[in-house]
Amino acid sequence: MTDISKGKNYDFIDTMRFIAMISIVMEHSSPFLGMQMTTLHDQIIQTAALQFIKFGTIVFFILAGFLIGDKFNQYTTKQYLSRRIHSIFRPWLFWVTVFIGLFYINQAVIHFKGGGAPGFEHPINYLVDRIHFIVVYTSFWFIINFIFCIAVLLFFRKYMYNMIFGAILGLCSLFYSVNLYFEWAPTGHTTALMGFIFYLWLGVILHKYFDAFQKWITQRSFFLLSSLVVITYILSCIESLHLLQLGSGDFLNTLRISNIIFSFACFLFLYRFCNFKAIEMLNPRSMTFGIHLLHHILIIIFLPMVLMPLEIVYAKQTAWNLFFLQFLIFLLIYSSTYVIVHLLRKMEKWKWTVGQ
Repeated sequence: MTDISKGKNYDFIDTMRFIAMISIVMEHSSPFLGMQMTTLHDQIIQTAALQFIKFGTIVFFILAGFLIGDKFNQYTTKQYLSRRIHSIFRPWLFWVTVFIGLFYINQAVIHFKGGGAPGFEHPINYLVDRIHFIVVYTSFWFIINFIFCIAVLLFFRKYMYNMIFGAILGLCSLFYSVNLYFEWAPTGHTTALMGFIFYLWLGVILHKYFDAFQKWITQRSFFLLSSLVVITYILSCIESLHLLQLGSGDFLNTLRISNIIFSFACFLFLYRFCNFKAIEMLNPRSMTFGIHLLHHILIIIFLPMVLMPLEIVYAKQTAWNLFFLQFLIFLLIYSSTYVIVHLLRKMEKWKWTVGQ
């Protein structure tokens, strides 16, 4: 996830991945996640607070596809997969193991205090449950899905630039959009293995036609692109509220058709206007993968240790309190994760754990 082509000015990738990661961390740390608001007023606040940060995942896949396009002719399928697995799967496996270990430490504390601890009472079932939770319900799902998507693209590499192949991948993604209304299959975006390949492919196509894209995007005005972001944001909120009224348990799914378009609009806007030089001081190329790996561990394991002494219980907060908490908790999680990753990068023995 840290490869950037040398000799070409792809600085926008660092900046956009950094901004996309901010949106992902804020979403994962939001107190609104999993909350069931009972009034329309509260549902609107919840939807508005979460929707404006829902672009990160699709933007990430497009950027990753762009980098695949850049390396496409330099490696064989086996070589490319081997490099990616070596560079991202080893750190992923390490932090999954750490995550599980921290769960067991927590269980040990509960057990020795005399409380019920499934980790000791049913150790095998607990281990399987924790692995399932980590791989399916936390940010660690992304790496598994990412490797799967790369494998599919490379398996069909001779069709990589075929528009019919792209259309088929697009239909696969749209299946999950429609499935939100009919629930033929589980709706969670983390289990939508075939749902994100299209955006990886789109990044490959963007790389192929990058010069034409640059010429086109530089002619688009701030008013046009910002209006597109605002309009698609509103439409995404409306679709989410509609799904909520239909009783959907996944009304903020990343693969809603409106959110897909919103993510595209954000991609265009970010590329055109958000290549901030100041972000370079934060070393986004080296920090982003580590932040991705560690932030959910802090959210699940350590955030409750902060909130409990402060007697902050999400269910007892008003929607507006949760709205402001979303930003405060994000700042806490993001800054803490950034510091940890920064320190690990300075340790020769451990920097590989954050993708260095």
